[in-house]
Amino acid sequence: MESQKVKKIPISEIFYSIQGEGKYCGTPSVFVRVGGCNLRCPGFGDKGCDSYYAVDKRYQKEWELKSIEDIKTEIKKYLKFDPHLVITGGEPTLYFKELYPLIEWFEGQITIETNATIDIDFEKFPAYKKVAFAMSVKLSNSGEEYNKRVKKNVIKSYAKNAKKSFFKFVIDKDLKKEIEDITKNINLSIYCMPLGATKEELEKNAPFVFEFCLKNGYRYSDRIHIRLFGKKKGV
Repeated sequence: MESQKVKKIPISEIFYSIQGEGKYCGTPSVFVRVGGCNLRCPGFGDKGCDSYYAVDKRYQKEWELKSIEDIKTEIKKYLKFDPHLVITGGEPTLYFKELYPLIEWFEGQITIETNATIDIDFEKFPAYKKVAFAMSVKLSNSGEEYNKRVKKNVIKSYAKNAKKSFFKFVIDKDLKKEIEDITKNINLSIYCMPLGATKEELEKNAPFVFEFCLKNGYRYSDRIHIRLFGKKKGV
């Protein structure tokens, strides 16, 4: 019988660093960044997306196809630090079936950074219930059409089944009505962080976001990696 072909995932980079944003900001983490995204976000361009090299197909030649065992081998190098695992991108849920053995295997806290547009069957893939989905649902400043970037059935499913999840919005102006539309009747923490992929852009937008969070009772999230390193990879 012919052996089953090992499924491989396009990986932009794997590295050990400090989580720089969101609910677990400041936590030592291993980052697994997949390549590819189902949204274009033309309103951001290269400036707004700090991981453009994992999104833009022009960078595909830099992605490496890796099996789950390959990824585990990389992660094991850092287990002595008891890190969190952060699966990011690009859009990780494009590969939720292929990534599932990794989710089952890793014993610590897992965060999946996602645009929350791809449905997951939590009964068929129950290990995803232990994951914190950092739902960075795109707003109008992304330039994407509403019906492409907001999938309320998916958002509600993540919130219902993965209780550690939270919202993480990128803003540069008052988008409260959009945030309220997306988060209505969902009891999860809401983090807002400044738009910007450079230190200068971050500092320009941060004061507004700070005041916006104070005014509306949201949680402010900085972007430590951008503040310290700009667009540098592997941080």
